[in-house]
Amino acid sequence: MNEEPTKGLPDKRSFEERVFARFDAIDARFDAIDARFEAVDARFEAVDARFDALDARFEAVETRLEKLEARAYDTKPIWERALAAIMEMGLELGEVKSKVTGIEARVTEIETRVAVIESDVASIKSNYAEMKRDLKHQVNRRIDLILSFLLEERDDIRDAEDKIRQLETKLA
Repeated sequence: MNEEPTKGLPDKRSFEERVFARFDAIDARFDAIDARFEAVDARFEAVDARFDALDARFEAVETRLEKLEARAYDTKPIWERALAAIMEMGLELGEVKSKVTGIEARVTEIETRVAVIESDVASIKSNYAEMKRDLKHQVNRRIDLILSFLLEERDDIRDAEDKIRQLETKLA
């Protein structure tokens, strides 16, 4: 059996350097995922601002309608103008509804992307845990191998010291 199994690998870096490089790559992926989450949060804030603007417009329309109802005009031309205003509001409301539908579709798409990202993060965490277990196992195996080599060498040194003492006693 080869006494140095990692000596012939093509990568000349030490085992620890390769492991730390791998950890650095994982950290970089987590940083990229964090950046993507921040971008998604920014998009949600923009959508929320649009909804606030829509609420303000709806409140303005409601206020106008309440004023018209409070006046309760009886003449036909006033009602015709009010009806025209209501029709115009209906058209605007239709446009708003179509825009809200588009926004909902985009939010659904974002939610889908976030779900995919969450799935990827879970997979990365699982892979990280598995790599950590494997690394610990490999390190323990190598430590055991080193200890066995040290024990063998210690016995050889003791044998050599005994032989030296025997030779010294013969010479003396």
